[in-house]
Amino acid sequence: MMRPSRKVIISTFTVILLILLSSFVHPFGPVKHQNPARPLLSTSSINPEAKAVILRACRNCHSEKTEWPWYSFVAPVSWLLESDVSRARGHMNFSHWEEYTTDQRFALLNQILAVVSARAMPPARYRLLHPEASLSDTDADRIIRWARAEMPPRRRRKPAER
Repeated sequence: MMRPSRKVIISTFTVILLILLSSFVHPFGPVKHQNPARPLLSTSSINPEAKAVILRACRNCHSEKTEWPWYSFVAPVSWLLESDVSRARGHMNFSHWEEYTTDQRFALLNQILAVVSARAMPPARYRLLHPEASLSDTDADRIIRWARAEMPPRRRRKPAER
C-alpha cells in the first residue's frame, strides 16, 4: 500500500488551512453584522398577505433579517453570498424603508413593479437553492397591488394613463 508523499500531505494541509483562514476574510464588509430587530416596512401600509410574500421571497437579500445558511460561512461561497446580499441591500433595504424619501420610495416601488411583473426577482440562481422563494401568480399579484397602493397619491397614474 502506498503512503501519500510528504509533499501531498503538506499541500493538502495548506489548502485546508487557506480555506479555513479565508472564511474570516470579508471583502464586502460586515454584511453579516445586521440588526434583525429592525422592523420591515415599518412605515408602509402593507397588507399581511403581501408582507408574508415579501418575508418569504425578498427578506433574505433585501433586509437585515437575512437567514445565513451554514455554507455562507465557508469561503469562497461566503464571498459570493455576501456580495449578492450587499448589492441587494444597497439597492433596496426593507429594514430601512422609513429612511427613504418619497421620491426614493416612488422609484423603488416602480422598480418592484417592473421586476415582479417580469419575474426577474428573486433571481433564478437564488430560487434553485430556495424554491420556496419562487413567486406564484397570486404572490406576484399581491406584491404588485401593494406597490401600486403604496405609491404616493400625487404620483399615481390615472386609469386612462395605464
